[in-house]
Amino acid sequence: MHQVIARTWRPQRFSEVIGQRHITQTLQNALRLNRVAHGYVFSGQRGVGKTTMARLLAKALNCQKGPEPQPEPCGECDSCREIALGRAVDVLEIDAASNRGIDAMRELRENVRYAPARDRYKVFIIDEAHQITTEGFNALLKTLEEPPPHVVFILATTELHELPETILSRCQHFSFHAAKFAEILGHLETICAAEKVQADPQALAALAASAGGSLRDALSRLEQAMAAFGAQLEGTAVLRLLGAVPSQMVEEVFTAVESRNREQLLEIVAKLVEEGYQLPHFCSQLVRTVRNVLVAKLAGPQPHLLEASPEESARLAALAEKFSEEDLMRFLEILLHLHQQLRHTMEPRFQTELGLFKLAEARRLVPIEKILAQMQPESGPSETMRRAPLSSGGQRGPAAGGSSPQPAPGGRVPGGSPRAPGMSPFEQDTLRKQTISEPADHKEGRASEAPLAAEAPPEDIKRASAPHTEAHSREENWASEVMRRLEERQRYGLASMLDGAQWEFGEGEVRIRWEGAGIAKAMPEQDRQTLEQLVSETLGHKIRLRLTEEPPTGAMPGKGRRAGKLPSQAEPAMDPEVEVQVRQDPEVREFEQLFGKPVTGIRRWKG
Repeated sequence: MHQVIARTWRPQRFSEVIGQRHITQTLQNALRLNRVAHGYVFSGQRGVGKTTMARLLAKALNCQKGPEPQPEPCGECDSCREIALGRAVDVLEIDAASNRGIDAMRELRENVRYAPARDRYKVFIIDEAHQITTEGFNALLKTLEEPPPHVVFILATTELHELPETILSRCQHFSFHAAKFAEILGHLETICAAEKVQADPQALAALAASAGGSLRDALSRLEQAMAAFGAQLEGTAVLRLLGAVPSQMVEEVFTAVESRNREQLLEIVAKLVEEGYQLPHFCSQLVRTVRNVLVAKLAGPQPHLLEASPEESARLAALAEKFSEEDLMRFLEILLHLHQQLRHTMEPRFQTELGLFKLAEARRLVPIEKILAQMQPESGPSETMRRAPLSSGGQRGPAAGGSSPQPAPGGRVPGGSPRAPGMSPFEQDTLRKQTISEPADHKEGRASEAPLAAEAPPEDIKRASAPHTEAHSREENWASEVMRRLEERQRYGLASMLDGAQWEFGEGEVRIRWEGAGIAKAMPEQDRQTLEQLVSETLGHKIRLRLTEEPPTGAMPGKGRRAGKLPSQAEPAMDPEVEVQVRQDPEVREFEQLFGKPVTGIRRWKG
């Protein structure tokens, strides 16, 4: 009967194990020095050699080549051959997935008491040990801590974190590494040469990459490819068998991304869907390709870093010349997010198309660090600050005379905008915009300037100042914006209470004054909180709202400036019928009852 390649090529000696040098060397030293432990835990992903290593250790302990355990089993004695075939009486392999309860552990504990039938040691190999129940582990604890001298336990698991600490503390733990791409590729080449199979590098690279670090998976896929195509394995056919997209189509994606050809990207996705490829698998191929291109960009085409064949490494190096490091890192982030979304989306095709469009547009992004670096004070005025104001057509044009304005002495930008050395780029840009939007009569009639901020250093206060009229106008705009937001929320009663109030804007505090109308005390707490929230949203930061009734005494020193009363215009006479209808409104009656006086004036709200 045919035996699969994974079993035919199972290592029979420690020297044949691939990728686990740190474990084989430790076990051989322990055998050589006669320091074998009574319990071992082998952990690692599937297909990396845990069970194989357990059998090799059992062979070495019971090898009949010499009177003592051998660092390297001979593979020829009766004990080695029986263990390799799985017929050894003194080596028991237990599947913990089906023998996981307390009864199975009790039976194992009974078997431990009996001496080996022929060999030196009785070895218990418990595979998938994490499947054992908590009660089963508790029943095994005492036996595992103090077993008879002729017993060795080997527990193999893929889920180390599910083993109790009481078990781990009684055993020596060995962590198995995932096999490297180059190791799997070399092993596949050796097997193909021995099996007289001709396979091109692309086919072997596809098999090795699909294994994900598992030698058993690679050998199983090789067995499948040999069954499908015989002794001739071609890259395109193997990729199709594995469900992987040909490398040429992957390169077409990056060619379309480079040229921002969205139509070609749509055609590629349509072709993938028509030919039955799985889009999540295609996305994982893109992720792997971008990773390899980024490695080739940073470190060059080094075989031990790239998971690719030599021919593919050359193509990756060519792709790396077309994109910058920033572009590749953005591509990787976009594709990783897309791969996560494809697991749960109901429309994988649309999601894939959107992700590829993002790749095409990602190269247009400019790092924020680059923009901030251009706005630093020591590097001179930025390009944005040197431009003229917007014209009526919405386009920026050069200043009068055809040349860009230069910074004036004292660090001032043309047009009167100061540029204080201690200001951040954001503050400079805000000051520039305020200066550009300042009316011409304000610029000509400016004689005295007020400090921009109380926290500015004294030397900056002299330079960085804005017209008082500009600040006064800005604060009136803030107050008007609050009234507009009240109108949007249909809080007409609260808006009427603010009519005629005086506003003062300070640092973290806004004060609203009334001239002894009793409104500050009568305003409900809920309305005060709503008003405080709206003012905070308007200013863009959290503020504290204070309501007072003292006569206005000017702006608070060092805190802010007074916006004054909101401008009012003469209102047309109200229709008597409408006035009667308004006075019968329940909210108006409640308002009159609250203040104890009737409403003296009714006007139409301007919407």
